[in-house]
Amino acid sequence: MKEETTPVSHRVLLGALLIFLVGANMRTAITVVPPILANIQNSFSLPEWFLGSLTTIPLICFGLLSPTVTFFIRRFGILTVTMADLLLLAIGNFVRVYSFTGLLIGTICIGCGIAMLNVLAPTLVSYLFPMRIGTYTGMYVFAMSLSSAISAGFSSVISQWISWQVMMQFISIIPVIAIIVAVLLSISQSKMTTNKKKSYHHGQTQTSPWKRPLAWALGGFMGLQSLLFYSILTWLPPILMASGIKQNTAGYLLGLLQITALPFSFIIPRIISEAKRQSTMVLTIAVIFFAGLGSLLLATVSFWFAVVACILLGLSTNMAFSEAMTLFNLKTRDPNETAAVSGMGQSFGYLLAAAGPMICGYVHSLTSSWTVVLIFLIVVVAMMTSVGLLVDHERYVFSD
Repeated sequence: MKEETTPVSHRVLLGALLIFLVGANMRTAITVVPPILANIQNSFSLPEWFLGSLTTIPLICFGLLSPTVTFFIRRFGILTVTMADLLLLAIGNFVRVYSFTGLLIGTICIGCGIAMLNVLAPTLVSYLFPMRIGTYTGMYVFAMSLSSAISAGFSSVISQWISWQVMMQFISIIPVIAIIVAVLLSISQSKMTTNKKKSYHHGQTQTSPWKRPLAWALGGFMGLQSLLFYSILTWLPPILMASGIKQNTAGYLLGLLQITALPFSFIIPRIISEAKRQSTMVLTIAVIFFAGLGSLLLATVSFWFAVVACILLGLSTNMAFSEAMTLFNLKTRDPNETAAVSGMGQSFGYLLAAAGPMICGYVHSLTSSWTVVLIFLIVVVAMMTSVGLLVDHERYVFSD
């Protein structure tokens, strides 16, 4: 018995660690940027309008590359694709600090890498832990929130100690560690019977998710919550600084936004996965979003309104992301369906989200007012809520 259970326990440990590290790589390379936008702008003499594209370019990559992930998984296997993707992410982090050209190439590599991770994360959960969707979804959401909080909260301070270039290159260590874990898991998995791998590699979804209304609803919810998150992520420090808050303090508040939901990261996906209907959670998310954006409108009145806003926005963005990612598993029945629907939903969703940071930047350049930008985001919350209420209409994307 010991000879049989020990390898299984070893694979479970490696699988859980890989999912955690995948989560840690899903936002870090992007969330590290906003607090040091001024440093990057000064180093490469960038115009203000271009700064928003440092967030928008990865989102466009998310949208264009997400549908291709299913093909690569079926062709090469999920662990091989995961390793190659993490390597691309490490390279992107390393090269984007040397020049304007390197910044563009590195940002594109990072966008492509995270685009695939976004699809791989729920698919890995479905593949490795199909009976514990909520628990392991919570694990990578927790890791994502923790790493985002650290990178957003301390990137400005660390860049003053060791330069922003060295600080950004240091992030490459995280995907390298994940690659090592994926290699060990792949070796362990090779000792298993091939039945599970065959059903996964060669299985086919019943039809294209692009023809399914529920898949479009999932994509719409994914896109609108992403538009909100990346718009807030990109422009929150400038909004806070316009209210009289210092750059380092704005970075700490962005870190507070990221870390707020950490205690709930494991719990929320489990609540979502066990709920019979999703409408209550969708409406709860909307209320918290409205309260957070409303508090941000009052940040000029008191510093504590800014603190409250960051706490509420941290909770609401985390809950919305957890809802979107958990639904990709709940509305599908096997890893093939999860990969197909997640790829389609995130493709449409992130192409929609890509417009957010640039629209916010453009609106501010026209009006010189962050109030108009925040009102725009409040409207987006209302749209996201309307789309989210549609997901209860069908049990699965590929209903018989």
